[in-house]
Amino acid sequence: MLFYTIVFVIIGFSIGAFINNLRSVIIAIVSISVVWALVWGAWAFAAFIELLVGYYIAKNVLDKQ
Repeated sequence: MLFYTIVFVIIGFSIGAFINNLRSVIIAIVSISVVWALVWGAWAFAAFIELLVGYYIAKNVLDKQ
């Protein structure tokens, strides 16, 4: 599961780095979580949190530069 944690944090970081519109970010993160819920069920909540963590890291790191 550590692999998926790293993958989803990287995906969240990528979303934060490349998408500037907040509405599009929310749609992307929720869409990925819903698709993941179809694959792994309740683990989609963890993926949602990991995507948000990656997004948060991207916004804090990239906005300070």
